[in-house]
Amino acid sequence: MRLFRALQAGMISVLLAWAAVAQATELTFRFNDPDAKQIRAALDVFEAQNPGIHVKLEQMGWPDALAQFLREAAVGSGPDVVHIAFVWTKELASAGALLPLDKYIAADGGSSDYIAMDLATGKDGHAYAVPWTVDCWTMVYRTDLLKQAGVTEIPRTWQQLRDASLKVHQVTGKIGFGFPAGSAAANSIWFLANYYWWNHGKALVVNKPGGGFEPGLDQTDIAGAIRYFDDYLKRGDTPKSMLAISNWGDPAIIEAMASGEQAIGIMPPANFKQIVAAWQARHPNGGEPPLVSAVVPTELSASVTNVGGRSLGINADTKHPDEAWKLVQFLKSKQVFSDYYTSQMPARKSMLATMNFGPGMQGYAEQLQHARSWGPYADGPIPINTMWNATGRAFGAAFIGEQTVDQASAQLLAVISKGLN
Repeated sequence: MRLFRALQAGMISVLLAWAAVAQATELTFRFNDPDAKQIRAALDVFEAQNPGIHVKLEQMGWPDALAQFLREAAVGSGPDVVHIAFVWTKELASAGALLPLDKYIAADGGSSDYIAMDLATGKDGHAYAVPWTVDCWTMVYRTDLLKQAGVTEIPRTWQQLRDASLKVHQVTGKIGFGFPAGSAAANSIWFLANYYWWNHGKALVVNKPGGGFEPGLDQTDIAGAIRYFDDYLKRGDTPKSMLAISNWGDPAIIEAMASGEQAIGIMPPANFKQIVAAWQARHPNGGEPPLVSAVVPTELSASVTNVGGRSLGINADTKHPDEAWKLVQFLKSKQVFSDYYTSQMPARKSMLATMNFGPGMQGYAEQLQHARSWGPYADGPIPINTMWNATGRAFGAAFIGEQTVDQASAQLLAVISKGLN
């Protein structure tokens, strides 16, 4: 009898366990960065803390993520929690793909602690995402190569950058400023062009007095930026091979900076950390990496780049909005950034204030103080991706000689003007 009761109790326990598993909430989180292994480890911790929730991790590359989620949202499918770029939120909100999060954010202490909350807000004024990570681009320098070339100060103006790059190449034979000059979708020249314009007091899109939007530059301004970057390619301190590279984090750039074949780059902090890690792997006995970050050159009183970063959104068609929000709360916690997602910086002021930026990261700390959102670019009628691709095509056509600089600049201005009007 005792044996029977023990078996009966065991069967009941098994059945209850099966019932608990069957009743567990199943969430899907789609993540687009390379840190999937680390994020999976973090999700394991979340599941242990929340036994009734199981999270499936999906990974997708950034180039495909926006179009894929839009297709899924149109038919009521897709992941419960989605990893999105700052500049996608308005488009996804307008398409009805994201759940409004106002009540959750308000109950969680409000939005004042988040950086770039304007980029998480739809055109109707509701919050449709939570800023998750924040970054900005800065210059990165190999101080040993600058020293070999006799460059004694970090460049602070665009002409100083031009001179330093050329001098490194002429004296050492190494690459000076190795920037991605390709024109593929999600190209890097979009960022370089805008930084050049912004730090000369210009902008591709500005608010029009009285309402609306207009170009904040003319054809001469566009042509000036094209000629500036084209000169690097023509004189050889940026190799022509960069025309085949569009991604700022391309392994060729990371390797060249880590090995000392390239003196100057421009990139977000995650890629700078990759270079430092690669250098340290080459020098297991320690030492200080000859790598520093510094603000982008400017002709103004302060250097300006854009606040970049990623947000977390919840699918408008999720069947488990409360559980999805609980996952979002966990992912934006200090624990995740301290122990797992260490390649990124949190988009929360309170957490950034206590962060150790790490070796050579002073430039990022300084640049973030003056970084701006895309502002009118995101608010206007032309999707940023459309302007991004048009800018890449214009610069690329001029770089390879398919069009003259004047033709390419006129074409880009026409695209922007037509879209804004």
